[in-house]
Amino acid sequence: MHRSISDRLLRLGGPEIQPLARAYQTMTGAIYESVRGMGWVVGSALSLGATVAQRRGPVPFLWNAGPGSRVQAIANGVWGDHFVGIDSPLSIEMAFRDRDGGSMDAELVAIGSNFVRPGRRLAVLIHGLAETEAIWRNALVGDGEDSGLAASLTVDGFTPLLLRYNTGCLISENGRALAALLDRVTAAWPAPIDEIALVGNSMGGLVARSALQEGRDRRLGWSTAVQRLVTVGSPHLGSPLEKLAAGASRALRFAPETRPLSQFLESRSEGIKDLHSGAINDDEAQADGFTEHFVSLQPSGVEQHFIAGVVTANVDHPVGKVVGDLIVRAASATGSGRVRSVEAKESVVLGGRRHFDLAGDPDVIAQIREWLSPLPAADGF
Repeated sequence: MHRSISDRLLRLGGPEIQPLARAYQTMTGAIYESVRGMGWVVGSALSLGATVAQRRGPVPFLWNAGPGSRVQAIANGVWGDHFVGIDSPLSIEMAFRDRDGGSMDAELVAIGSNFVRPGRRLAVLIHGLAETEAIWRNALVGDGEDSGLAASLTVDGFTPLLLRYNTGCLISENGRALAALLDRVTAAWPAPIDEIALVGNSMGGLVARSALQEGRDRRLGWSTAVQRLVTVGSPHLGSPLEKLAAGASRALRFAPETRPLSQFLESRSEGIKDLHSGAINDDEAQADGFTEHFVSLQPSGVEQHFIAGVVTANVDHPVGKVVGDLIVRAASATGSGRVRSVEAKESVVLGGRRHFDLAGDPDVIAQIREWLSPLPAADGF
């Protein structure tokens, strides 16, 4: 962008200043090449670290937990689809994770191993964009480790399965991958499965809905065990920030000076672009718009529950309605649109909340536990 602006300004000076212009362009070009070179060095170092970690096998290393896992999660959120395209070791492979962040293959999960007690009620917890499963482990207010939703659901009789995945990929791709993973896990589960609950934070709620639809379409056995699906701050009708990014990218591409900014915005991952409309399947992802009054019904036999947050204490405050939780508006998180809606049995909007605090919020955890409490037995004859 700097080169586009400087070229135009220097041309206005006429032939007299062209020697100076060439010297200036040579100098600034060297500076930008140095910056790009440093970026290449950093990227290469990260890739090398990922390769070493991959070769060392399942030992805890670099990306499993802590700052390394957060860096990898953010990188996957922004460029994850590109990582897949070049087969980069930085790409996160979808898997359930143990308490140390280590990847568990389907067989280890299925036999229980040392990671989970194989119960009859499973809770699949799915994080959001650029996050890891760590969001489910700790509450905002609690006793440190294991004070979050995962520990609470364990007390309630669930076996929590904490997913980590590449959030830069299409939501429909992650939905298909999760459906296949759950099919492998449940096929070998050592105990009868009475119920599966799907809980998704932000993008994770869309992945949960996509996986369930994929499971039902393919008639996978696990999908019939799903009775409740809960989403937290999920953009069912899209995110205003992604819509803003898409609009800005289109506007910036027309002028040579701003075209590099447009190209930068366009480099965001397909997963982020999916948040424009909240698409959960290939048909929606490829559509330019939606039919008026389109309603996505609850899957048969499944109760859907949605939680939304707004930054204002009063959930009806105009500012809260406009900015939502700073990332997702309440209308989108509850699936309540004028031209498109997503059916839910119950929705709750909480005031004074920010998007990235919702998963560990004590009131959110309490609400999810209430919704996932055992269903009353059917009347007999």
